[in-house]
Amino acid sequence: MAILLSDLKSYGVATEADDDSVTQIGGAIDTQKKKVFTDYAGNLQLISSAAGDTAPTVTVTYRNAAGSKLTETKTLNGQSPVAFAATVERLLKAVKSGSTTGDVAVEASVAERTGTCQASGNGNVAIALDAGASPVNDAYLGMIVRITAGTGNGQIREIYGYDGTTKIATVNHPWATNPDGSSEFRIAKGFFFEKSPAEVLQVRRIFFDAGANPGGGAEKKIYDCLCLKNAHASLALTSAVVKEFADPSTLIAFALATAVNDAGTNGAGNTRLVAPAGLTFDSADKAVPGGQLAAGDYIKVWLELTLAAGAAALKSSYTPALQGNTVA
Repeated sequence: MAILLSDLKSYGVATEADDDSVTQIGGAIDTQKKKVFTDYAGNLQLISSAAGDTAPTVTVTYRNAAGSKLTETKTLNGQSPVAFAATVERLLKAVKSGSTTGDVAVEASVAERTGTCQASGNGNVAIALDAGASPVNDAYLGMIVRITAGTGNGQIREIYGYDGTTKIATVNHPWATNPDGSSEFRIAKGFFFEKSPAEVLQVRRIFFDAGANPGGGAEKKIYDCLCLKNAHASLALTSAVVKEFADPSTLIAFALATAVNDAGTNGAGNTRLVAPAGLTFDSADKAVPGGQLAAGDYIKVWLELTLAAGAAALKSSYTPALQGNTVA
């Protein structure tokens, strides 16, 4: 079987920067951390796909409408939603306190869409939304889909791709029970802690809590990184290329590490304001060094955010894409 979209994963690194003082950012891949590229504002709720998940907590870090950075912690109550009190202006990070039996979501209290699945098109890594779902490709990209009734009730997945013509969404890993025409679904924005193939304990947006220098100061460049992994058990992704799929703000450029499975940092003593040595940042497509990602390999992607002095707070998104070929 060929490599699927669900086999390509985005993970964090050993040393992440929560501010401009953390040094030597980067390092080896950390599959307990996940980087996300979407934005969210509103109210949140916490839920698991497993009824027995009632002990672990999830702490969210967010900004409110006044611009204050705050945290709030809630304890899971299995498949029953637990509401956060906060009204979020932007969601920055979420941390799960320990292992869970199921997949866990910090999801928007108000869904983007609800409906009943079509009877066909629900494969083990897909879900066929209702006929009235969006006709726009990737309209639900990065959102959380949860089965709320019928076959497969309680399962939670993240949407990795969406075809607006067929209404079929690709999800991040196989369903335990495939949805069918009796399955009701809910799609919402938020952060998703997947259990498999590696259990994620921290979800964070890129350029966590980054800000511009005050007006009259200098332009500021901020660096972050993530790892794109071929999680297929045996097949290589050949002719592998990393592309900038979307950059609405046009403020971000990227570069690839010089070798696959790179564990390097941006240098001892350097904060996220210092670029890793020897890399050129732009928006052009870039071939993975060596041309492929073998099963289990990853490529580190460095990101550069350029902010003009005095730049106002901006909510936007950024989407990198890893693509290539495979032969089953």
